[in-house]
Amino acid sequence: MRKLCLSVSFLLILHSALAHADDNQLPQPIVFVTNFLQLSEEQTSALITMIQAREAALQPIAEKLRANQEAIAKLLDASSPDAGAVGRLLIEIRGGEKQVGEVARQAAASFEETLLPEQRQRLQFVRQAAQVQPAIPAFKTVGLL
Repeated sequence: MRKLCLSVSFLLILHSALAHADDNQLPQPIVFVTNFLQLSEEQTSALITMIQAREAALQPIAEKLRANQEAIAKLLDASSPDAGAVGRLLIEIRGGEKQVGEVARQAAASFEETLLPEQRQRLQFVRQAAQVQPAIPAFKTVGLL
């Protein structure tokens, strides 16, 4: 749940940066992705459009998640919390988390359609690296890296 909040917060910050950036001053993560994937100007524009659309779709979901989390905290602070109400809120939160994931997947898929085959390969490489990244500290600890 904390990861979700941090992710949504990061995305809202990034959205704010995009809204105030001019063409010559893109946020560093976008510059890095553009350079790494070797995006054209049109693809970079499609990336920015995708991020803005995704953030617009995520904002109401994030607000609802925050409100539900605050409501759970208040319920749990009560002298005798209503378990039914807490349960309902937890179910709503889980549904919101699923919505966030679906919006993110759809946005990424729509952008990926703009990529050339070699760009898709680079993106897939990064996705694979992200999956093994949590294992790196263990391999370093045992001296294999």
